[in-house]
Amino acid sequence: MAQSEKQREDIMQREYQSMAPDTVEDKNGAENKIKKTKKIPGYRLINRIKSRSIELGVQDRYIADIIGVTPIYWYSIANGHRKISALSKDKLEKIAKFLNIPTVQAMSLADVLTHEDFFLGNLEEQLDISIEQMRNDPAWMNWAPTNEEWAQLSIGTRTGIVMLYETVFQKMLLRRAEIENPELKETMQNFSDNVKPK
Repeated sequence: MAQSEKQREDIMQREYQSMAPDTVEDKNGAENKIKKTKKIPGYRLINRIKSRSIELGVQDRYIADIIGVTPIYWYSIANGHRKISALSKDKLEKIAKFLNIPTVQAMSLADVLTHEDFFLGNLEEQLDISIEQMRNDPAWMNWAPTNEEWAQLSIGTRTGIVMLYETVFQKMLLRRAEIENPELKETMQNFSDNVKPK
């Protein structure tokens, strides 16, 4: 049975973490050294590139050629010694084309864009206001996370919960950035209109 993409991402992130140990002193002041792993920025995009190259049966040299970097530079990125987010937009566009995904998705996977980049104003404040509104909604209040649960969730997970709530209850809680491409905006609006419960 083939592994899901999420499982492959988790495995590859653990591999990256094991390759990039960082030794720090523990908090109690003892001389003991503990290993603390570094998160590789952009590992999600690196994993997608590696998965796609395996799927297509191409070597790393080919990936470097596609991106427009030297093989050594690509190896440095793939092993976490260089940041994939430092690549120029045109190189990220080439990666997106190789992966058959939109450039903005490649930029997000590379950690060039954050969740905040897709919303106007302070996203954290909007999420806090949204969860309070969800807790006060009789149809939702039994399902809304507690303050402690909410604080432990990543910003992506919290944003996703609020966006699902917006979709189900046809409410607009988050101020989104406008899409400048009119055709894409119209397509997304049509999709949104078709998904709404009747």
